[in-house]
Amino acid sequence: MSGLIIECPGCGLKLPNQKITIQHNYNASGECYQKYSELSFYTIGKQDINFIHQHAIDAYSAQHAGNGMKNITIAYSLIGLYYAIEHGFSGKQVQRVHMLLSKQKHSWEQLELPKKPYSITVNDILNEKQGENLDNMINNWMCDVWNCWEHQHEWVKEITKNLLDRRNHD
Repeated sequence: MSGLIIECPGCGLKLPNQKITIQHNYNASGECYQKYSELSFYTIGKQDINFIHQHAIDAYSAQHAGNGMKNITIAYSLIGLYYAIEHGFSGKQVQRVHMLLSKQKHSWEQLELPKKPYSITVNDILNEKQGENLDNMINNWMCDVWNCWEHQHEWVKEITKNLLDRRNHD
Protein backbone atom coordinates (compact mmCIF):
# COMPACT_ATOMS: atom_id res chain seq x y z
CA MET A 1 0.00 0.00 0.00
CA SER A 2 2.88 2.40 0.70
CA GLY A 3 3.62 2.55 -3.05
CA LEU A 4 0.26 4.20 -3.68
CA ILE A 5 1.21 7.41 -1.84
CA ILE A 6 4.42 9.42 -2.12
CA GLU A 7 5.57 11.99 0.43
CA CYS A 8 7.48 15.03 -0.79
CA PRO A 9 10.84 15.16 1.02
CA GLY A 10 10.79 18.97 1.01
CA CYS A 11 7.37 19.93 2.29
CA GLY A 12 5.83 16.62 3.39
CA LEU A 13 2.92 16.79 0.91
CA LYS A 14 1.39 13.35 0.40
CA LEU A 15 -0.02 12.64 -3.03
CA PRO A 16 -0.90 9.59 -5.11
CA ASN A 17 2.33 8.15 -6.51
CA GLN A 18 2.32 8.65 -10.28
CA LYS A 19 6.05 7.90 -10.54
CA ILE A 20 6.77 11.38 -11.91
CA THR A 21 10.44 12.33 -12.11
CA ILE A 22 11.72 15.90 -12.20
CA GLN A 23 14.72 17.34 -13.99
CA HIS A 24 15.42 20.05 -11.39
CA ASN A 25 17.48 19.92 -8.21
CA TYR A 26 14.55 20.50 -5.90
CA ASN A 27 14.16 18.38 -2.80
CA ALA A 28 10.69 17.48 -4.06
CA SER A 29 8.68 14.59 -5.35
CA GLY A 30 7.72 14.78 -9.00
CA GLU A 31 4.08 14.89 -7.93
CA CYS A 32 4.69 17.94 -5.71
CA TYR A 33 6.68 19.65 -8.47
CA GLN A 34 3.79 19.03 -10.85
CA LYS A 35 1.52 20.94 -8.41
CA TYR A 36 4.08 23.77 -8.39
CA SER A 37 3.95 23.81 -12.20
CA GLU A 38 0.16 24.18 -12.00
CA LEU A 39 0.56 27.11 -9.60
CA SER A 40 3.19 28.66 -11.89
CA PHE A 41 0.74 28.48 -14.78
CA TYR A 42 -1.68 30.54 -12.69
CA THR A 43 0.86 33.08 -11.36
CA ILE A 44 2.49 33.70 -14.74
CA GLY A 45 -0.91 33.92 -16.42
CA LYS A 46 -2.01 36.67 -14.03
CA GLN A 47 0.46 39.10 -15.61
CA ASP A 48 -0.04 41.29 -12.54
CA ILE A 49 2.02 44.41 -12.04
CA ASN A 50 3.32 43.13 -8.68
CA PHE A 51 4.53 39.85 -10.25
CA ILE A 52 3.32 37.44 -7.54
CA HIS A 53 5.03 34.68 -9.51
CA GLN A 54 8.36 35.71 -7.96
CA HIS A 55 6.95 35.14 -4.49
CA ALA A 56 5.76 31.66 -5.46
CA ILE A 57 9.22 30.84 -6.87
CA ASP A 58 10.95 31.98 -3.67
CA ALA A 59 8.54 30.16 -1.35
CA TYR A 60 8.72 26.89 -3.28
CA SER A 61 12.50 27.01 -3.71
CA ALA A 62 13.18 27.73 -0.03
CA GLN A 63 10.67 25.07 1.02
CA HIS A 64 12.30 22.48 -1.25
CA ALA A 65 15.95 23.27 -0.53
CA GLY A 66 18.38 20.38 -0.41
CA ASN A 67 19.05 17.49 -2.79
CA GLY A 68 21.86 19.27 -4.62
CA MET A 69 20.10 22.61 -5.03
CA LYS A 70 22.66 25.36 -5.61
CA ASN A 71 23.51 27.47 -2.56
CA ILE A 72 22.80 30.65 -4.54
CA THR A 73 19.25 29.46 -5.29
CA ILE A 74 18.49 28.93 -1.61
CA ALA A 75 20.10 32.25 -0.64
CA TYR A 76 18.21 34.22 -3.30
CA SER A 77 14.92 32.56 -2.27
CA LEU A 78 15.44 33.50 1.38
CA ILE A 79 16.50 37.03 0.44
CA GLY A 80 13.37 37.34 -1.71
CA LEU A 81 11.18 36.17 1.16
CA TYR A 82 12.93 38.58 3.53
CA TYR A 83 12.28 41.58 1.32
CA ALA A 84 8.70 40.53 0.58
CA ILE A 85 7.72 39.81 4.18
CA GLU A 86 9.87 42.18 6.21
CA HIS A 87 9.83 45.12 3.77
CA GLY A 88 6.60 44.58 1.78
CA PHE A 89 8.38 44.31 -1.57
CA SER A 90 6.38 43.23 -4.60
CA GLY A 91 7.67 40.37 -6.75
CA LYS A 92 8.92 42.94 -9.25
CA GLN A 93 10.92 44.72 -6.52
CA VAL A 94 12.33 41.40 -5.30
CA GLN A 95 13.47 40.69 -8.86
CA ARG A 96 15.36 43.99 -8.83
CA VAL A 97 17.08 43.01 -5.58
CA HIS A 98 18.09 39.70 -7.18
CA MET A 99 19.51 41.60 -10.16
CA LEU A 100 21.52 43.89 -7.88
CA LEU A 101 22.86 40.89 -5.96
CA SER A 102 23.81 39.12 -9.19
CA LYS A 103 26.26 41.93 -9.92
CA GLN A 104 28.14 41.16 -6.69
CA LYS A 105 30.94 38.64 -6.53
CA HIS A 106 30.08 36.37 -3.64
CA SER A 107 30.67 32.76 -2.70
CA TRP A 108 27.36 31.54 -1.30
CA GLU A 109 27.69 29.21 1.67
CA GLN A 110 25.62 26.13 2.30
CA LEU A 111 22.85 26.92 4.77
CA GLU A 112 21.50 24.58 7.41
CA LEU A 113 18.01 23.46 6.43
CA PRO A 114 15.05 24.06 8.74
CA LYS A 115 14.06 21.46 11.27
CA LYS A 116 10.54 22.90 11.71
CA PRO A 117 7.85 21.27 9.58
CA TYR A 118 6.03 23.43 7.06
CA SER A 119 2.32 23.90 7.62
CA ILE A 120 1.39 25.07 4.10
CA THR A 121 2.16 23.27 0.85
CA VAL A 122 1.67 24.17 -2.79
CA ASN A 123 -1.40 21.92 -2.79
CA ASP A 124 -3.02 24.04 -0.06
CA ILE A 125 -2.65 27.07 -2.32
CA LEU A 126 -4.12 25.27 -5.31
CA ASN A 127 -7.15 24.30 -3.20
CA GLU A 128 -8.06 27.99 -2.90
CA LYS A 129 -10.35 29.80 -5.32
CA GLN A 130 -8.31 31.63 -7.96
CA GLY A 131 -8.02 35.35 -7.41
CA GLU A 132 -7.74 37.16 -4.09
CA ASN A 133 -8.13 33.99 -1.96
CA LEU A 134 -5.33 32.18 -3.76
CA ASP A 135 -3.09 35.27 -3.78
CA ASN A 136 -3.60 35.72 -0.02
CA MET A 137 -2.74 32.06 0.48
CA ILE A 138 0.55 32.60 -1.40
CA ASN A 139 1.33 35.36 1.12
CA ASN A 140 0.52 33.00 4.01
CA TRP A 141 2.75 30.36 2.39
CA MET A 142 5.65 32.81 2.12
CA CYS A 143 5.28 33.68 5.82
CA ASP A 144 5.17 30.00 6.80
CA VAL A 145 8.33 29.21 4.82
CA TRP A 146 10.12 32.32 6.13
CA ASN A 147 9.21 31.39 9.72
CA CYS A 148 10.55 27.85 9.24
CA TRP A 149 13.89 29.38 8.19
CA GLU A 150 14.00 31.51 11.36
CA HIS A 151 17.45 30.13 12.23
CA GLN A 152 18.84 31.90 9.12
CA HIS A 153 17.10 35.28 9.50
CA GLU A 154 20.15 37.05 10.92
CA TRP A 155 22.35 35.62 8.16
CA VAL A 156 19.91 36.89 5.48
CA LYS A 157 19.77 40.36 7.03
CA GLU A 158 23.56 40.53 7.38
CA ILE A 159 24.35 39.30 3.87
CA THR A 160 21.91 41.70 2.20
CA LYS A 161 23.18 44.60 4.29
CA ASN A 162 26.79 43.79 3.43
CA LEU A 163 26.27 43.17 -0.27
CA LEU A 164 23.77 45.90 -1.01
CA ASP A 165 25.37 48.55 1.23
CA ARG A 166 28.77 47.75 -0.25
CA ARG A 167 27.28 48.21 -3.72
CA ASN A 168 26.02 51.67 -2.77
CA HIS A 169 29.50 52.71 -1.64
CA ASP A 170 31.50 51.30 -4.58
